[in-house]
Amino acid sequence: MKFAIIDASSLFYRMQYVTHGDSETKTGLALHLIFSNLRKLHKVLKVDHFVFALDSKSWRYDIYPQYKASRRVARLKKTSKELEEDALFYETFNDFSSFLIDKTKCTVLKEDKIEADDFVARWIQLHPEDEHIIVSGDSDFIQLLDSNVKIYDGINERLISTTEILDKNNQSLEFSIDGSSGKLKIGKPSINNIIENEWWKKALFIKCIRGDIGDGIFSAFPGVRYKGTSKKTGINEAWEDRNSMGYNYNNLMLQKWSKLLDVDKNGNKIIKEVYVKDEYEFNRRLIDLTYQPDNIKNIMDKVIINTIQKEKKINIGWDFIKFCQKHELNNLLKEAHDHAKYLNAGYNAF
Repeated sequence: MKFAIIDASSLFYRMQYVTHGDSETKTGLALHLIFSNLRKLHKVLKVDHFVFALDSKSWRYDIYPQYKASRRVARLKKTSKELEEDALFYETFNDFSSFLIDKTKCTVLKEDKIEADDFVARWIQLHPEDEHIIVSGDSDFIQLLDSNVKIYDGINERLISTTEILDKNNQSLEFSIDGSSGKLKIGKPSINNIIENEWWKKALFIKCIRGDIGDGIFSAFPGVRYKGTSKKTGINEAWEDRNSMGYNYNNLMLQKWSKLLDVDKNGNKIIKEVYVKDEYEFNRRLIDLTYQPDNIKNIMDKVIINTIQKEKKINIGWDFIKFCQKHELNNLLKEAHDHAKYLNAGYNAF
């Protein structure tokens, strides 16, 4: 069975920045682009069933209150016009989510304290014999690539696997991993791509060392070089030595540095000596999407099992038409039959 697993919140809100026009036009275009991507996944990539993961406030805040703090600050700086547009997008997204839950046979996963990313990873873990296409433009999902897992970036029309990245014309693209962040750098079409062994796992290793500025996760070793010198081991050398856990790996992980924890009321800095290995493990808890605490995995398992066991006895055709009419998605009405097929394909139908 082939699943498309969609980080619905991220996908919808990313559309806000690639569409143009007034707020109502942008929300309509966002919905149109999403449904067009779903249709392509069903018709061209032969997806059998769609799984939508919705965001909630993360369990990560409980162990790291600074998690994604910069995003909260950014929201406070938005203009009234931007806030109005956000409110309309939020309202439209809620309507879209309700439609998926109540009027389709797609699987929709949501639970308090669980991020969509976590549900995506857990779904794959619980379906090891199936094929999966993660639908997202977020580079965080690179770490989940495997022989049965690909990523479809609908905005840029790219299909990412462990062996290649294909553009919309099915051409192979150059790519590499940025040593300063662990993010994917994609270049021009080429037939002579040199692919580094387990590059997607290396991307995760780099990110756990470097941290993630966007999520407020600090570096496990500030100032460390990607490529080392004769005197200092770099991230690349430690990665290459990871399996044997020899000199280079331990030389990096057992380094100590002075971490600023806080400043007291008198302005004195509170400093603690920390090991890279401990900071790396803490970052991994926040970044590695297969490294969640057991209690979080148990919650996700219950949600997934309960959701797929619910049999939805509905017929999508008329409800899809009404949804399109409400949001003035007139072009989609011409393809209503195609959309009804995948929206009506339940988990238990295969």
